[in-house]
Amino acid sequence: KAVAEASVVQNLAVYVAQDCTVYKEDVVHLCDLSPGRSPADPSNQAWKSLIILVPVRLGGEALNPSYIDCVKNILKLDCCIGIIGGKPKHSLYFIGFQDEQLLYLDPHFCQPVVDVAQADFSLESFHCSSPKKMPFSRMDPSCTIGFYAKSKKDFESLCSDVSRALSSSKEKYPIFTFVEGQGQDYGLQGHSSNHSGPSAHILPPGTLSRSNNRRSSEEFVFL
Repeated sequence: KAVAEASVVQNLAVYVAQDCTVYKEDVVHLCDLSPGRSPADPSNQAWKSLIILVPVRLGGEALNPSYIDCVKNILKLDCCIGIIGGKPKHSLYFIGFQDEQLLYLDPHFCQPVVDVAQADFSLESFHCSSPKKMPFSRMDPSCTIGFYAKSKKDFESLCSDVSRALSSSKEKYPIFTFVEGQGQDYGLQGHSSNHSGPSAHILPPGTLSRSNNRRSSEEFVFL
């Protein structure tokens, strides 16, 4: 909603994944500006730049160490724009890592206001005087991973690169997944990328009995 209402941000869409799943057709529906959305040359296709936010939980009360290598590989990717997270009762923005330490920015650190209308405005407040870091073991398991794709080709590369990084996890179940189709194809009506619709998924009529049958036969695993 903030991006949609900001006049200074043009041609940018935000997709917030639900259920640890990125539905590719929902992304296409959000970003494809081609008339009629007919297949065309990707290099000539009108396409919004895209930010993907994926809320995840990497353990129970504390970070599961099995996910550390996977988080490192994700932070190495050019398409990754960082992780919104923190430590218990303290929000932070993780931008990278060094060895077993996370590098972060603290959004609660106040800086002098900068008048960017001036031609020679100061850059001092845009930088930290010293690196901020903390061990992976102190990272809160609840976080949101961010990615950026400027074009459709970048999005396709993002899907393959991130999928490879996710496969590096020592856990049987990946942190999140990319799937073909739309959320509604999987019994979900609406998705978070619809700015005017609800953010929660609602089962459409006629799927309740099917969901109950699926719930009784599937094994639910708390990651």
